Amino acid sequence: MAIPSCFVGLGSPGLLIKIGFALGLSAVIGYAHGQVTEQRAFNRALTYVAVEAPHSIPTMNQESIDLALVLFSITVPLSAHHPIYDPTLQDRGLTSRRAFMDKAQVSIGNAAFTSWALLGSTLAHELEIHCQQNFLTIYVMDLIGMDGTAAAERQAYMHEINNAKRFGTGPVDTAMIADTVQFYYPEGPAIRGARLSFRSWMSATLLINPKRLL
Repeated sequence: MAIPSCFVGLGSPGLLIKIGFALGLSAVIGYAHGQVTEQRAFNRALTYVAVEAPHSIPTMNQESIDLALVLFSITVPLSAHHPIYDPTLQDRGLTSRRAFMDKAQVSIGNAAFTSWALLGSTLAHELEIHCQQNFLTIYVMDLIGMDGTAAAERQAYMHEINNAKRFGTGPVDTAMIADTVQFYYPEGPAIRGARLSFRSWMSATLLINPKRLL
């Protein structure tokens, strides 16, 4: 194997491969961090945009979902199919993928239709967070005991809480969302120190797919 003159004296080819891998990994992490920073800035800007939704309770149908997307300026990313109404779904919403490279399918259940605010908040939970998350990273985190699924859900629920003003979410619904996080996805009390810091860093930096909303 030919070695470029700029690397002469650095050691064996194996060492050069390791250096190249480390530099490549650093570049990927740096790019992902930059994309997440832009996404956070986008999300912060949205929290200041107040929308006055209809005072009536939304009808449980596809038309209400489509209207909520327009009312709250929620974009369906290229990585997802258009959200659909599923009257058999017991949860407010669900994002699923058949395979890692497939488009995500978002389903909205009857529980999301108690108000326009909660419907918009649910759509944002699924489309703006779950559809942007890296499912492979979540799977790997679960495999190594870092509870990627819980971290992914906490991100999505915190997005709802942070955007309560944007959707006009009332204190009762906001408290319900916060209680859901604490009951189903609490931070493990046994996880402390470096492990917790590393998991928090991984969740914040790598969990969101490094793609802008399109």
